[in-house]
Amino acid sequence: MKKLLVIVPLLLFGSDKVCTKCTLNKAQMQCEYYVARKGDASKASLCESYAEYLDKTKVYGRAAWYYLLAKKPKKAIEAAKNALKLGEAYANEYLAEAYLILGQKRKAKEHFSKLQTRFFSDKNLKTLQKLYPNFDPKELR
Repeated sequence: MKKLLVIVPLLLFGSDKVCTKCTLNKAQMQCEYYVARKGDASKASLCESYAEYLDKTKVYGRAAWYYLLAKKPKKAIEAAKNALKLGEAYANEYLAEAYLILGQKRKAKEHFSKLQTRFFSDKNLKTLQKLYPNFDPKELR
């Protein structure tokens, strides 16, 4: 019992580490609200930090989406290609969107045509239109 009384305060007050996962979850929520929902590109760095975490943990498909929100289409392409290597076919959508943002329409159409389902596409395309003024989803079809 005495050991427990010593350990509990150490656990509660002895650690000076910041809750990394808390910070990441906060960044994700802020990214979703300010950038994805409101279209506020000035908060894109929140999305980038979350995308980098996903990339490091090999959640490449999701990382690609958050890189797009972070206005980093080249990084989105790298992450989406890694996702495809792991069999995440939905990453073709992120490749298509990133290529379209970069003005590479042929590659964009090629990857968009590989999508097996477009369940989330319309919502994602509307989100990207807020962030990228020259983004025209009609060019994917």
